[in-house]
Amino acid sequence: MIRLGIYVKRHPSLTSEEFHERWSKVHGVLVKGWLAEKGIYRYTQYHTPPEMTSQTLGIHDGAGILDFDGHAEVTVPNIDVLKKLVEDNFFSEFAKPDEAALVDLSSVMRTIGYEEIHIDQGKVIEI
Repeated sequence: MIRLGIYVKRHPSLTSEEFHERWSKVHGVLVKGWLAEKGIYRYTQYHTPPEMTSQTLGIHDGAGILDFDGHAEVTVPNIDVLKKLVEDNFFSEFAKPDEAALVDLSSVMRTIGYEEIHIDQGKVIEI
């Protein structure tokens, strides 16, 4: 499986609470049916409100916390599925405009790679 990670900061016009509420209950609802129809294996949102971020500082010796309001992961069986998503009219007509009102687009960072599972449901997996 290929995993695309998308790290975002909220649009400056939104409070942290507004961002998390809208990202989950508006944007998530808007895109999840479409993503499922297009062959997405998994779509996950990670919400990182400031109060949670501040609680984790100091857990790992000197390690910082990425400064993002949220992180989404899209898991697909192959790169072609991702290419078809951005070529689809739904993306340009609905998903992209909603993202522009929700996210500071200049803040967006992405990662892409494959997944190795070493522990699943508390059990060690032999690779």
